Amino acid sequence: MKESNLDRGHSFELQSLDNFEGQPPIQLTFVKREGQKYPGNSGHHYGTNCQEVLRAVIARIAYLDGQIRDDRNSIVAGHLGRAIYLLEQRAAERHGRQTPSPFEAIFGETCEDCGHVGCKGACHDD
Repeated sequence: MKESNLDRGHSFELQSLDNFEGQPPIQLTFVKREGQKYPGNSGHHYGTNCQEVLRAVIARIAYLDGQIRDDRNSIVAGHLGRAIYLLEQRAAERHGRQTPSPFEAIFGETCEDCGHVGCKGACHDD
């Protein structure tokens, strides 16, 4: 993984394995917003958030565990789940919402506008 020089902190090139055809690197782009709540950001674009990436990694770990069972997979998934919970807890506190349960943080429905659980579309009311 290397951070892209195009948009520091928001754009990353991920290592591509088994790329025999010389395809371009896989790009991971995080949402970029600007304004008072996003100090240091200049410009904006669509993208994902950390929680969504971690949810995908949890799903990948579950798939791998189905192929070859290993107790460490559940430990890894647990740590990733705790990271998601902490990020969702932080977002809820910043926006004055009730903190979701750990289960909701990981598996709950996410808002299409902000990407967080428990928002129910009120993310841009403040």
